[in-house]
Amino acid sequence: MTASTLKNSDDRTSHRDRFVTVRGTEFRLAGRSYHFVGANYWQAMNLASRGPGGDRQRLLRELDEMTAHGITNLRILAASEGPDTEPLRIVPALLQAPGIYNADLLDGLDFALQALADRGMKAILTLGNMWPWSGGLGQHLVWAGVASSIPYPSPSSSGDSDAYQRFTAEFYGNPRAVSSYLDHITKIVNRVNHYTKTPYRDDPTIMAWELANEPR
Repeated sequence: MTASTLKNSDDRTSHRDRFVTVRGTEFRLAGRSYHFVGANYWQAMNLASRGPGGDRQRLLRELDEMTAHGITNLRILAASEGPDTEPLRIVPALLQAPGIYNADLLDGLDFALQALADRGMKAILTLGNMWPWSGGLGQHLVWAGVASSIPYPSPSSSGDSDAYQRFTAEFYGNPRAVSSYLDHITKIVNRVNHYTKTPYRDDPTIMAWELANEPR
């Protein structure tokens, strides 16, 4: 075995050791049990954007503050659906229409993942949402032609919330809506980070993928 072969083998082993894995009922990292304090930091992608709503200095400052308090794992939204003219939404949205992405937010997601990696942090990327504050599964239904608009729930009416949940539950049986959602997953999982040059699917910073926030 040559020195070059040894080095390549060591590099591959080192890269694998940076991934969080599962053994039995425990997480493992670098050959040891992995325990963490986590936080829901859904706004990272938007804060990291160079476009409207972005504030990279705030992002970096808050990451440093969380690291100083022992928080090492963040749950980050990696899906939001437009259009930005809809009410009760995060704006701007990542996915403006099926297949049409906000380039500043894709870049922001890249930047956020690099910033986490620089601090030895891990991320859980959320790829969908039951609720309309990010567009969510209901927006995929609208794009599939099920309705012209989402029946938004009213904070003061449980009946409205029930109607919204019944509407959004149609997502699971609608092939066009599911296909739109799966196209987004393919886009994100196969994306190559502009800053690290690493495909998301091969990035050890990403501990896990969450298919949707609070699905019903």
